[in-house]
Amino acid sequence: MNNICANANSFAALPRGAILHPGSSVPNNKYGFDFNQVRKDRRRTNMCPGSWKNRPANTCPATGSANPFRSAYIWFTSALEPGTTVNQIANRRDPATNQVTINSGIRYTCDEFPPASWVEGGAGATLASPGTTRCAAARCAPSINAEQDWQGFSHRNLRLALQRVAEDHDELGDFDDTNSVAFFRFNTYNLQDGTAAKVVTTNPPLLPSNRITIASRDEGAANVTEPVPLRFDIDNMTMAEINALVAAGLAREDVVPANVTLFESQESSRKGEFNGTMQSLWGEDTFHAGSTSSFDAVDNDVVVENKRIRVRISNDRITPLIKRASPLDLESARLVVESALNQSFKLNQARLAKPLRNIYGLRPGTTVGQSTAPSTNINITINNDVSPLLTITPEIVQAAALVAEADAVANPANVNSNMTKRAVSGSYWMEHLARKGTVPWGDDPNYRVFRNVVDYGAVGDGVTDDTKAITSAMNNGTRCGKGCNGSTTKNAIVYFPPGKYLISSTIAMPFGTQVIGDAINRPTLLASPKFVGLGVLSTDEYTGGGTGTDGLDQEYFVNTANFYRQIRNVVIDITNIQTPPATGADLGQSCIHYQVAQATSLENVELIASAALKQVGLYAENGSGGQISDVTFTGGAVGIYGGNQQFTAQRLTFNGCSTGVHLIWDWGWVWKSVTMNNVGVGFQLTADKGTTGNIGSAAILDSTFTNVGTVVIIAPPSSTTGSGSTGLTLERVKLSGVTTAVADNTGAVILAGSSTTVDEWALGPVYEGSTTARSYSKGGKVGSYKVHQSLLDANGHYFERAKPQYESLSVGSFYSVKDAGAAGDGSTDDTAAFQAALYLTAAKGQVLFVDAGSYILTSTVTIPPGARIVGETWSQLVASGAYFSDATKPQVLLKVGNAGDVGSVEMQDLLFTTRGATAGLILVEWNIAADAPGSAGLWDCHARIGGATGTHLTPAECPAVTSGVDSGCSAASLMMHLTSTGSGYFENMWLWGADHMIDDPDMTDANNTMVQTTIYVARGFLIESTKPTWLYATASEHSVFYQYNFNGAANIFAGLLQTESPYFQPSPPPPAPFTNVVGTFAGDPKYTCSAGDEFSGCDESWSVIMTKSENIFVASAGLYSWFSSYAQTCIDTQQCQKTLIRLDSNYANVRFQNLITIGAKYMAVMDGKGIAALDNLNVKTHPDWSQITLLDVGSNGTQFGEVSWIDPSLWEMDQPEFACSIPCTVRLPVWPSATTTVNYPLMTVSNGAWTSTITQAPLTYSQWFFELVTITADGSNGKVKRQTAGEFWPVLATTTKWPAVQYTGIDGSVSATAPPGPFPTPPVALGPNSPDPIHGGHWPKLAVRYHFDPYDSPLIDPCIEYNIGCMTEPWVTTDPPYTSQGQPNQDPNDDDGSDEPYEACPFYAIIGPRTDTSTVATSTSTTAPTPTATKIGNPMTNTVSCYNSGENTEGIRMQNAAKSFCNQMQYDDFKENYMHQSDQPFDYNGGIGTVTIHLSLEIKAGCTWVWDLNECLKYLSVPTDSCNCNGVNGKQGGVVTNDCYTWRIDPNISL
Repeated sequence: MNNICANANSFAALPRGAILHPGSSVPNNKYGFDFNQVRKDRRRTNMCPGSWKNRPANTCPATGSANPFRSAYIWFTSALEPGTTVNQIANRRDPATNQVTINSGIRYTCDEFPPASWVEGGAGATLASPGTTRCAAARCAPSINAEQDWQGFSHRNLRLALQRVAEDHDELGDFDDTNSVAFFRFNTYNLQDGTAAKVVTTNPPLLPSNRITIASRDEGAANVTEPVPLRFDIDNMTMAEINALVAAGLAREDVVPANVTLFESQESSRKGEFNGTMQSLWGEDTFHAGSTSSFDAVDNDVVVENKRIRVRISNDRITPLIKRASPLDLESARLVVESALNQSFKLNQARLAKPLRNIYGLRPGTTVGQSTAPSTNINITINNDVSPLLTITPEIVQAAALVAEADAVANPANVNSNMTKRAVSGSYWMEHLARKGTVPWGDDPNYRVFRNVVDYGAVGDGVTDDTKAITSAMNNGTRCGKGCNGSTTKNAIVYFPPGKYLISSTIAMPFGTQVIGDAINRPTLLASPKFVGLGVLSTDEYTGGGTGTDGLDQEYFVNTANFYRQIRNVVIDITNIQTPPATGADLGQSCIHYQVAQATSLENVELIASAALKQVGLYAENGSGGQISDVTFTGGAVGIYGGNQQFTAQRLTFNGCSTGVHLIWDWGWVWKSVTMNNVGVGFQLTADKGTTGNIGSAAILDSTFTNVGTVVIIAPPSSTTGSGSTGLTLERVKLSGVTTAVADNTGAVILAGSSTTVDEWALGPVYEGSTTARSYSKGGKVGSYKVHQSLLDANGHYFERAKPQYESLSVGSFYSVKDAGAAGDGSTDDTAAFQAALYLTAAKGQVLFVDAGSYILTSTVTIPPGARIVGETWSQLVASGAYFSDATKPQVLLKVGNAGDVGSVEMQDLLFTTRGATAGLILVEWNIAADAPGSAGLWDCHARIGGATGTHLTPAECPAVTSGVDSGCSAASLMMHLTSTGSGYFENMWLWGADHMIDDPDMTDANNTMVQTTIYVARGFLIESTKPTWLYATASEHSVFYQYNFNGAANIFAGLLQTESPYFQPSPPPPAPFTNVVGTFAGDPKYTCSAGDEFSGCDESWSVIMTKSENIFVASAGLYSWFSSYAQTCIDTQQCQKTLIRLDSNYANVRFQNLITIGAKYMAVMDGKGIAALDNLNVKTHPDWSQITLLDVGSNGTQFGEVSWIDPSLWEMDQPEFACSIPCTVRLPVWPSATTTVNYPLMTVSNGAWTSTITQAPLTYSQWFFELVTITADGSNGKVKRQTAGEFWPVLATTTKWPAVQYTGIDGSVSATAPPGPFPTPPVALGPNSPDPIHGGHWPKLAVRYHFDPYDSPLIDPCIEYNIGCMTEPWVTTDPPYTSQGQPNQDPNDDDGSDEPYEACPFYAIIGPRTDTSTVATSTSTTAPTPTATKIGNPMTNTVSCYNSGENTEGIRMQNAAKSFCNQMQYDDFKENYMHQSDQPFDYNGGIGTVTIHLSLEIKAGCTWVWDLNECLKYLSVPTDSCNCNGVNGKQGGVVTNDCYTWRIDPNISL
């Protein structure tokens, strides 16, 4: 700290410094530390105002200034960077090119002495005797420290040390940590000890008269001498004497090291130490939201019965703030809080009045290949006047916490009631699992995945403020918070046991956070009466300052890329807030401020708010979700307020809200199973007040509204294209005590209210079976779509099943996959262990718990029936290796059951992914058929191909390209296959081929630059199931051929479906780069490409293909095409691609509801004819989306048609009767009770001269078919007209053909033939007096009755019972079986290739002969002679010598060793004859001893090198990757040399 010490010495030389305390005996080295923040700020303003650097006297660097420290080293210069406006110190440059080689990362700031926090600081008591100031360096880049940073940390240590001593020793006087002054002594010293500053305290306090006895050790003789009494002059102690006190244990030393790594790690540990013992009321030691943790989990290891266990913080170490605060503290805190609330309410009001909208485009500054997105945006005006929210400073946080505790203690209900109990350990299994999860592809081996808030100091008694503890649990370790756009290596569970957790200010949730409470006894997050902020929990965080690359506020998370979040099993109550919102505000604070995109969920949550205070349950401004389910909104002005591109919302309850939902913008929402009770307005689907906006569509299904004023309010509907009219559908909506069902915001009634059920009602553009049959429905039933009975539950609603949380199971019912031997370390082959664990747990009925980690799987893993699998923060199942490399022979990673299996499988919180180019990969093949609705399913499981750390499919390997093909970036054949034998329930599933890198490289860049990547996945989701299947909140994005392909599928509910076309297309156009494997899977597009054919799909991928399918209901779909070869000028003109949906040769009952498309000329092509997007344009503003309320897909009338198959139980009724939704067509069951015989005609067959007469015995019939029966809307069945109910006599079917017989010809071949004439007509026309059959039995005695009902019954699946519709051609006299086509063989054992992943050798390396041995003595030395040398090594002259023998190790260890070695040399002087060696030890995997990797760099005479991390790693990767090329592991190292350098990397075993 050379410049800071120089400043202190300059002050000492001044008259004021020479007589620091005139008129007293206080020595000059004694100062007073002032705990009062106001006085401190006043002194700083006098000495170091913001204009300090502009004063001529303060020009930096100061004359004679020493070169500044940069971390542990002295920087090469003290000069400024040319042209700097922030006093940045000069960067290091290459002398030949003047290019920056090392950024200084430091700048000059104002150092004052005495510091402002000392009483003597500023201009003295009379403001006439200023101290001294000087230029001193401070960091201006991450991972660097300089003098000012060390000084700041030392002042923090000083304050905490003084506070500790004062509180431990009452004899020193009353201490007030907001107003007291504590005295200490200050000295400068100069020792080369790697220490920037020290704070030393004695215990007990040392007095001048103290005699200290210290034992002296004679190191030479190794004997302890007699004690030596020492008398210290406390006012003039030397550093040697102080060090002696410390060594004797009589003093405590808090050191600020100069080394940057030690500095930062010590800071983290000290935060945990001080917060674990005594938390200050406010100051520099308090946490900063979004930063690393200020309260590390304080756990103690205790040995019990030879087992080491972890215990929590003891109760006596958690002291409520109110017990440590004085009345003055509380008064000051209330002033801080009142000021914060005044500001917050105004900013909240502005934000609620002008919410953020999505910006649809590449974020300006986003890297695409070698270019960046432009700095202007066609939609930038959307958010240009949005107000930032209040920046909640540490002072506000601490003050709000103190006020919260004071208010809680003052509440008699809390003092006298037993409701406020400390959080207790619950009985839910999740809290008690042994935690073994890791993040192997992260940068922190000690990273904690599971964080129980109680372990971080939370009390949960409703009285003690838990804000800081919960925030510490959120931020423990490096998390993706402020300035970070995303991360796949920083996921965490923040767990809440039962209790009431008092929260006084907003808690931000970092990216990848799962907030989970006890599912049996949900915890309550309770907002304090003076709560500061907008939402109790927030995923919608903006910095509130700075300017981002789009010209707007910098933000934490990009709204359409805010992935991977969960909130479940909690209650959030904000009704205790006492302060009303700002005057004139329409809305107040919210339970959750919510911004999310895909792979997010909110479930089993209750949000409690106050209507009187205009509070909101969920405020969701923008995003691209997503799924919410099982959420109750109790009270409040609005339950849900805001907007989002698309969402699926299920099983929501609104009780007593003024407005249930106010959507201010959207494209498509599915509202399923919504219950509203005593609500004023159910759905307000209009823009926020004073703004324009459009609600594209809403689908409300299977919902109930009781005592609701108006169920839905919309803007006045219009059939004019581009008018922004809302598409609305109601289906099976039950009304009770409803005044108005649908109205517009002028008060006009569109659908009157009543106490009834709205079976089907549609408003908006509709297509009824043809591209030309377009109309605008003003409400009511459209078409004749029939809900398939198999998709419904017992109440006649589409079936649903909430995510199983296994509340009834104990922790003993769970089995860790790591206990079966799986490592999950991102490198070990876990295939065998994972498979064994699946079979074991399924057999025993246990739940397989997949601890957080990356599990490498190198061949197919089969999930057997009965398996139940639970992941931890999306545990990664990673396909890797040559087994998955051949796109012509695709192989399955996860096979869920085998073809023909029937049973149950449950999977949740898993991520299916890959490492490297696995072009022949099928991620998931679902074969199992559910044995009951929902018994085979998955929840919150996602696929991710590339775009993440560890995948080897990142922008580094697969940059975004606008021409050609990225070699080595073909990553999968198919993401998911639901086969013809399978069925299942899928809720919240996102299949994503990455378009950008999720992991922010430094996690501190508030501009959120995201780097695009080009990765090729051939196919998205292939669906061939014909059994009941449900797809809730699923999405599929960026595959080359298609995103969804319904091929011969049937009986499926889907909604909401969401897709995006690949950003890189049409560069190359499909099917490239998979041209040679088109047709490998059934239903692949044909790609018959010809000029002018707009419906060929040869420009970009299909969003949805649907062929030969039936009984499919798509509740809503958002299909988007945003790019054409990464350009976005095509969006508003619908020219990004030609068409999105291909509908071809489908059968009956296929309906799309609320279809939204963007960027394509045609929304769909149906049987060769297009539906133009412009014909259905909803808005004429960016992004110009199109909307269709109902699209009934044309039926070719074949197969089963629009037919309901009636169950044979019909004939067992006393009065045969069925129900159907008229108009309907039904297939009556076979009549089994009449017998007749028909003589089979003689037939002659021949073959050349050979002839034979076939004689067939008479045919006896006892199974009689009937003609189809059609009931029309007027009650007519073709003969008798009825109204809504009636009866008819069935008509026996006329068969035009005889059944065939089989015979054996002269050549031995078997053939079939049938008589040429017509089959005899039925013997009788049925009626009330039909005669009985002559050969026995009887005909129906009563006519068949029918009545109207929305649901047909009693029904069976087609061909479950034999009937005429099930006969094959030719029909033979032996009834043929009805079979399904089998699946192609994909046995994982049909390829015995190596399990080791394949990795190609670098092209540029020149492999040379081996010239050295593989054993190097362990030593480290550095020499740096100084002769002038300027030559730089030429990598084109590289030659490689491979060891090819000796010890081998994993590639990841070689990479880690190289990184450590390169960083060690960062500040060295790389002159000729330079030599640096290092040994990097690693635990040995699977044997004894350790692996030590030896590395070295030698620079030849006449050469030099400029340190560059990437270049260093590249050199060391050559002998790693160019040797032992059979895979990423088994590396033995080697040497690479060129004209200037010799680099060595060599693994050795150490015993």
